[in-house]
Amino acid sequence: MPMTVNKTSLEWAIDFVNHHSDGDLFPKSIEIESIVNNKDDFTSMIVDHNLNEFPPGSCRRFIVPKDEVSYRQATQLDPQDSIILSALVYEYGKDIEKLRLSDNVVFSYRFNPNINDGLYSNKTGWNDFWIKAEKLARGSTHILYCDIADFYNQIYHHTVENQLISANWPNQAIKWLISLLESTTAGVSRGVPVGPHPIHLIAEATLIPVDNSLKSAGYQFIRYADDILIFCKSEKKAKVALSNLATILDRQQRLTLQRHKTKILTPVDFFPICREMIEDRPINNHEASLLSIIKKYSGGNPYKTISYSEISTDDWSLISNIAIEKIINEYIDAIPVDYIRLRWFYRRIAQIGHPGAINVSLENLEKLEPCFANICFYLGSIQTIAPNEWKKIGTKLLKLYKIPEVQSNEYFRLLILSIFSKNKHINHFSKLHELYQKSDPFIRREIILAAKINEAYDWVRELKEHFPSMDPWQQRAMIYAVSGLAKDEKKYFLQRISAKRPFEVVLSRWSKSI
Repeated sequence: MPMTVNKTSLEWAIDFVNHHSDGDLFPKSIEIESIVNNKDDFTSMIVDHNLNEFPPGSCRRFIVPKDEVSYRQATQLDPQDSIILSALVYEYGKDIEKLRLSDNVVFSYRFNPNINDGLYSNKTGWNDFWIKAEKLARGSTHILYCDIADFYNQIYHHTVENQLISANWPNQAIKWLISLLESTTAGVSRGVPVGPHPIHLIAEATLIPVDNSLKSAGYQFIRYADDILIFCKSEKKAKVALSNLATILDRQQRLTLQRHKTKILTPVDFFPICREMIEDRPINNHEASLLSIIKKYSGGNPYKTISYSEISTDDWSLISNIAIEKIINEYIDAIPVDYIRLRWFYRRIAQIGHPGAINVSLENLEKLEPCFANICFYLGSIQTIAPNEWKKIGTKLLKLYKIPEVQSNEYFRLLILSIFSKNKHINHFSKLHELYQKSDPFIRREIILAAKINEAYDWVRELKEHFPSMDPWQQRAMIYAVSGLAKDEKKYFLQRISAKRPFEVVLSRWSKSI
């Protein structure tokens, strides 16, 4: 009997990708709207079919800044692959979770899916990890603080396969997942994509043997993703623990530790690190006041989007543009700049969509470069701006688009143009039209999507003859954009292109029908 994905899991995955995108680093694929509106069509083409009938599509990769001096490669999966992967992890993730150590030892990405929070339940896991670390340090003389070097890029696919077999995943599900991983690494059997939400649990599965080895050796330790803390009764024991951990990582998966992040600390030196790592440490009274208001309406959920209409007039009046600008300026002026905390702050103000950070962010882009993705997602969250003000923001964004820092980074250009494809009031389509011919394929995709939202359908018509030479991401954007053409015209065009994969088939049907 063929291995198939459960219909309920697929439906959940569609809603999940629609609500949470396929990760935190990339704009959501707008075309998911067509699948949400036609779930039965999409699921019927996958349920009762063997998974090997759905080979992975084309992912896209970008170099994304981590901080002011380091970068990482991030991957956005083909949207159909993202849905199937999310469905498989939703359906079988509990079997991985059963094999993991207690959430009082391993704090990262604990599987407990619901549509509002996503796949993982513990949104305070990072804080809990450091609170527990401080407590354990009080009973230790030395703490070994380690970080696995380049963890996601060093994971062997064979290790993933072994762990999924241990978790009793169906053979076809394992084969499909391994083929997906290989498609993102050009056939190399090492590395998992950075970015997609479901991959976190897959990565956690590969560390189960490491956790078990540390437990068997009798170590008191805790872990969050690739950060490992071991609590020891002497400096000598900490050095022995370091040697043992290095041996375990090498023998299990040929993993190594980051040399510059590996330290043996006394509690006196360790306590300040714990307090620094805990996220809720406002930089001034303005931030403390703002965070208390956000917490009031979010219930402490750092991922909940709060509608402007939910916030009382009195509370909204307490959040001023000046206060937000003072918060960001104080972060920028600090030496060194705490980019981790600043990115966290941008995620908080994106929850309420307050416009107070617009000007200070756009005027300090060079200093805020490591926060660029968060700034773009924040701009997409703003709820309370008049249409004519959006047009002014569009003018500023186009100026930013031309500066050397943005021109030299594909990812920054993608994020800026993605804002134009989601907000019709930004407009400036005539300027985007000028960019099209000299732009990379990923930028052309955003311009095609912007044409749809700005109803530039006559220009879309001119692109039809170029459809065969477009990459799959542009082609999906075109199928989405031609939905605004005359009924017979789009019907004729869509019949000729003959989509074959379920996602594109349903997208084409949706485009014909509206």
